[in-house]
Amino acid sequence: MQIDTGPLGFPGPIATHDGPAGLLGQIIRQSPIGIAVIDHEGRFVEVNPAYCAIYGWRRDELIGHPFTLVFPAEQHAQVLQRHRAFLDEGAPLKGEFEVVRADGRLLSILAESVRLPGADGRARRLVYVVDITERRHIEQALQGSRQFLNAVLDGLDAHVCVLDEHGTILAVNRAWRDFAGANGAAGLALHEGADYVAVCEQAARSDRPDGAEAAAFLALLREVLAGRRQHFELDYPCHSPDQPRWFVVRVSRMAGPGPVRIVVAHDDITALKQVQETLHRSETLLRDLTASLPGAMFRLVQRAAGDWRFSYFSPGIEALCGLTPEQACADCQALFALIVPEDRAGHARSLRQALDEGRDWEHEFRIVSRAGHPRWVHARASPKPGDSGDMVWTGMLTDVSDRKAMEAGLRASEEQYRTLFETVPQGVIYHDTAGRITSANPAAMRILGLSWAQMQGLTPRDARWQALREDGSDFPADQHPTMVALRTGQPVVDVVMGVAVPGRERAWLLVNATPLWRNGQLDQVYASFEDITERVLLSRELRQQATTDFLTGVANRRRLMERLQLEVDRVQRHPATHCAVLAIDLDNFKQVNDRRGHAAGDAVLCHVARLMQQTIRQIDLVARSGGEEFTLLLPDTSATEARALAERLRARIADTPVVVDGEPVQQTVSIGVGAIKPNDAGPDPVLARADAALYAAKSAGRNTVRLAPDLD
Repeated sequence: MQIDTGPLGFPGPIATHDGPAGLLGQIIRQSPIGIAVIDHEGRFVEVNPAYCAIYGWRRDELIGHPFTLVFPAEQHAQVLQRHRAFLDEGAPLKGEFEVVRADGRLLSILAESVRLPGADGRARRLVYVVDITERRHIEQALQGSRQFLNAVLDGLDAHVCVLDEHGTILAVNRAWRDFAGANGAAGLALHEGADYVAVCEQAARSDRPDGAEAAAFLALLREVLAGRRQHFELDYPCHSPDQPRWFVVRVSRMAGPGPVRIVVAHDDITALKQVQETLHRSETLLRDLTASLPGAMFRLVQRAAGDWRFSYFSPGIEALCGLTPEQACADCQALFALIVPEDRAGHARSLRQALDEGRDWEHEFRIVSRAGHPRWVHARASPKPGDSGDMVWTGMLTDVSDRKAMEAGLRASEEQYRTLFETVPQGVIYHDTAGRITSANPAAMRILGLSWAQMQGLTPRDARWQALREDGSDFPADQHPTMVALRTGQPVVDVVMGVAVPGRERAWLLVNATPLWRNGQLDQVYASFEDITERVLLSRELRQQATTDFLTGVANRRRLMERLQLEVDRVQRHPATHCAVLAIDLDNFKQVNDRRGHAAGDAVLCHVARLMQQTIRQIDLVARSGGEEFTLLLPDTSATEARALAERLRARIADTPVVVDGEPVQQTVSIGVGAIKPNDAGPDPVLARADAALYAAKSAGRNTVRLAPDLD
């Protein structure tokens, strides 16, 4: 083969399928791939139109100038050194690079270089450039979608894992990991990659009391894995050594395209057992896709007679389709035969329209290579008049399978997340950076009793929520989990708050808030919550029972001691504060029980307790401290005021008999008046002084009031 220097500076003439010298040069000038020739000193010798279009420079702005101008300034020395090492030493020079357009915009390119002899005898570099910026953007979008879904999943309270069709654990969320570690299950195979079916088989074979439930669960799980059942729900006991516990498990087979995914969600329902609904979580696992851009340059000749043929293919056609350049050029139908049958009509129609109209051709279609590999191909070509009335099309076939897979993955991810958002029983609300509600799922609207029109734009500061803490105090808006997450950028978990709900007195919620980031900036907050009203009311009822006397309904001794300790602490902090204590005993109460029976005695006790409650203030406390003994706690009351109250109470009880079985029962009381001192170490000294005064009153003949010695 004879070699000399052609008009672009690279070898010629070269025999091609078209034959004459300069054909390769023509193809390069018309190629949609950016091509440039750079001399040994690093100056542009030649660039084709596609190269200028990629970088945004005119040809005359590049020729004779350093090729480093398309790189960031801080990289100029490094890329020039690599250029010379490539020409002088044969060092490799290909791959993906970040470059700068004339307008300052950053691009991602795929480049490969070839050494050529120059006219001056010094080597030159021929570089091929393809813009892959769009592919990079798709990769970043896919990664952002994965991080977003992981953040959403980890914000949920349900213990969730995702299985494949064989029962292998593909992913678990934060709640799953935390529960396993906190309950001694860290050593079990309950992590990513483990065989969940094997763990269930071990539990079903054991002799534990819950072995039968484990076997039932395993049988249902296998039906879901095999596709014979779409979902099931099962309550089961799972007792720890020190306490009984119950769980509900929901297993669902996710519908839609893509590989089989099974979602397993466990919820602890011990507190409410059979009344608490559980969460169902599902997640679509996104696959990491590597991107490549195999492709083939081609030349298509449309003859004036109407027929057409391929006159040139670069060697890349073999990697893409399994055809050699010679095979593809010899039979114009060889490539068409690889196209998926469903795509052939559209491919032929788009090509024919472009040929008939003489305009640029661009189309995407599917092929199955001769090796049996399915691929998506992007084709583009530009026409130019040739000899003898022919139209010559120069173009590129590019493998875009990775991009198509990424787009499908994104669509599937978005669709499955929308399904998750709409169907979970837990309330989900999105807030923007100002705290305004931008989205809410049906469960949130149901729990809060509001329509979307009523919720949209509301913030945690809105007065309609009337938010309260568990102790009944106001819940400041700036302490709302959403506002804390916005302020700190950190997740907030397991916050209990009560809010006003139309048609209900109040709903109590367990709230989590997770900040979501986009491009390094806080973008919004994802808040999830569940209705725990029954749990809160049950807790209050249990506390009320623990601190109330079952017969009279007044406070019991436990509640008295708690309040008395608080008042002792208050007087110690503020010595000028007064707090009085009345010790009260029903006179001759044993005779009532002996003569009229215990039912009459109970009626007298309840009667006296009611008279006391009617006489005192709301801040005062009546407590039954013994069989027929009562104690009154009177905050902010001096000894003089306490004695006056004691006299009124004594007189009222004496003057107000209780009717038992149609007969009045007269009852009197003896009262001792004491007070808290700043130097009291606790409740006991206070009660001792009041009791001493009570004994003095009884010794004085009963139905009388006496002050403690230190108050006289």
